[in-house]
Amino acid sequence: MKKVFPLIFFFSLTPLTLSAAVIVFLSSFKTAPAQVLISPKVVSVLSASTTSLEYFSPLPPPVGTIDSLISPADARPVLIKNYLDKYNSPLTPYSDYIFKISQQYGLDYGLIVAIAQCESNVCKKIPYGSYNCWGFGNGGSRFTSWEGAIEYVAKTLKEDYYDIGLVTPDQIMPKYVPPSIDKGGPWAKCVNQYLEELR
Repeated sequence: MKKVFPLIFFFSLTPLTLSAAVIVFLSSFKTAPAQVLISPKVVSVLSASTTSLEYFSPLPPPVGTIDSLISPADARPVLIKNYLDKYNSPLTPYSDYIFKISQQYGLDYGLIVAIAQCESNVCKKIPYGSYNCWGFGNGGSRFTSWEGAIEYVAKTLKEDYYDIGLVTPDQIMPKYVPPSIDKGGPWAKCVNQYLEELR
């Protein structure tokens, strides 16, 4: 009987002890509702009708802009450069300048280059240091720079030829290359051929 009593005591008290522990444990989770302090401004925003609120996402940043329109005329300096580059001309770095001066004096944009092709293989066959690609002074004229030579040629073509109505190679030829030198008109044919090739 002494051995049975502790077993009875254990089995009857253990469920009561476990039940009490569970009740205490569960009651620790029951607390008074927490009071949250919210400012009056937040309460007014939260109580506002959600239909009156609108939400916007920012626009994406612009990818790029077009600063100017490209016109067919803009290709002409490139045509001059490509042509001079094709013939390994020392004038290649001056292609933009040739176009600018041609525009300034109202000349056909390819005339200076075409004459240089016929007279000197676009400046590859000229007297050393003369910068004279256009046969000026029967090839004896000398200039101090490419820019100076280009401007002088353009100004001469404008004042001595264009201004008196000589604008095509056939019209320019009799004065530029007198018939006694250019028998049969190959100079005009040459200039016309290279004008066409340049375009």
